[in-house]
Amino acid sequence: MIGSAVDRALDGIAATVGKGEEWLLGAKRATYGVAVVRVIFGGAAVWFLLANFSNRHYLWGDAAQWMSPLERNGGFGFPFTLFEGGSDPTMLTVKVLIVLALAILFTLGWRTRVVAPALLICWVSLIESNPLYGDQSDNIFRILLIYLCFADLSGRWSLDARRRARQEQGLSRRLWPRRFTPEGLRRGSARLGVLIHNLAVVAVAAQICIIYVASALYKVQGEPWQEGTAVYYPMQVGQYRPWPWLNDLLSANAFGVLVVSYFSVFIQLFFPLMLLRRGTRVVALLGVLGMHAGIGIIMGLPFFSLFIMAGDQVFIRDSTYQAIAARVRSGWEERRRRRRPGAASPGGGVPPQGGRPAAAHAVGEEAPAEPVPTR
Repeated sequence: MIGSAVDRALDGIAATVGKGEEWLLGAKRATYGVAVVRVIFGGAAVWFLLANFSNRHYLWGDAAQWMSPLERNGGFGFPFTLFEGGSDPTMLTVKVLIVLALAILFTLGWRTRVVAPALLICWVSLIESNPLYGDQSDNIFRILLIYLCFADLSGRWSLDARRRARQEQGLSRRLWPRRFTPEGLRRGSARLGVLIHNLAVVAVAAQICIIYVASALYKVQGEPWQEGTAVYYPMQVGQYRPWPWLNDLLSANAFGVLVVSYFSVFIQLFFPLMLLRRGTRVVALLGVLGMHAGIGIIMGLPFFSLFIMAGDQVFIRDSTYQAIAARVRSGWEERRRRRRPGAASPGGGVPPQGGRPAAAHAVGEEAPAEPVPTR
């Protein structure tokens, strides 16, 4: 009996290890989620730079060097020293424009293997040259982008993906022709790329879980969170009241404040466990996304909310993104078809040639849509 129990346990362990190996080496995971992280990170960075471009000299230029602690560059050394010590107006403008260009290229997914590390160095150099202006969203951006530099950021919805597709179809040339690389080396490098990408995704997911659990554990140590009144106090601070009437409306309901306070603690504390099943995973993702959307809107912290919400996207499966993309594409094609000249109006009309309605004629001539692959 003991021997059979041990055999079953060993078989279960072997099956689990086999599934883990297949997950890590079988294919790249969360390719759409990583692409969404890239777009949100890049778009938020562009928004941040444009919003502060007119005040760049007071934030990161010579005008910002008014106290000695800032000269320590936030404790960061080389290579994160591009903005250390301030810059004259012309040089600062050039540097900020370079960071802006990198953020735009990063968002579009152009040469991300080079652009992502360059943006990481420039962004950290910019933010840490004035630590007083940063917040926890900068730490999230920096930590996650370090991991994502090892992932395939441009596998989906990017200029790189478009270029690779054209190369596969023979419509454009490669910088290094494939025939110059041995077949065995190509296969080995491909498997190594899959492994590194998936490990980067695991690192991002683990970091997000650590952030949520640590945040919840710190919250429950304070009396305002235990009493359910913690959400009330930030909404009374002037810096966190971009819409005073909305803050007053929400804080006027004591029971609502209690529910939101407890909900934010429990959704963060049990977030990793809720990811284990599909039903609870949907609740967990909707809960944290709604919580951070509320923080971004009600408290006026859009960049903090966007950066942490971007990291949550790696928990959404590729099949879900594919289904959403297929639905959007189908609706768009249907809308375009209805706008074509000669299409039948909803109210009916005289059928064209041969008694066939124009809409039916158009549908009959369209090629059937290709099924969306899922895994």
